[in-house]
Amino acid sequence: MPHQVSKVTIVALIGVAALIAAGRLVAWVPTGSTLVSSSVTTSTGFVYLLSAVGACRGPAGYAPCFGGDITEAEIFNCARAATSPAGCTQLVENPSNTSISYQVTVWYPYLAYANEPSWANCRYQSTGDPGRQYFANCISTNSTAFIVSEPAPPPA
Repeated sequence: MPHQVSKVTIVALIGVAALIAAGRLVAWVPTGSTLVSSSVTTSTGFVYLLSAVGACRGPAGYAPCFGGDITEAEIFNCARAATSPAGCTQLVENPSNTSISYQVTVWYPYLAYANEPSWANCRYQSTGDPGRQYFANCISTNSTAFIVSEPAPPPA
């Protein structure tokens, strides 16, 4: 007599498979890498601080550009420094012309600041816009690294 599998068992197996698949959506960053796994796309509605210096400028020079492709996000491999009062400072430069660059400092985590949006957990400033700090949402990629994101602007 064949053994029948109940609908509850099938649903449970599908649920377990979904949990295993969801666990694979966690970002990973190999040591020394400048890329993030492209499977990290769960932060819909956010744009990422890009590793390429683009057309974004502040009053004092180049400033962070944000975009929607997480594989092009700048990786900050300085989680410990980001928790300090000095923050994590990193140079972002154009690989084909290193004179096109800016420095960005990130404080992460950074919580309970006056007027902080509910989605924010860090803040940053850049040499292109000195004296101004911006709220952001930092996403850990491993125990030592993170990326910086902001809510995407509404569609035009």
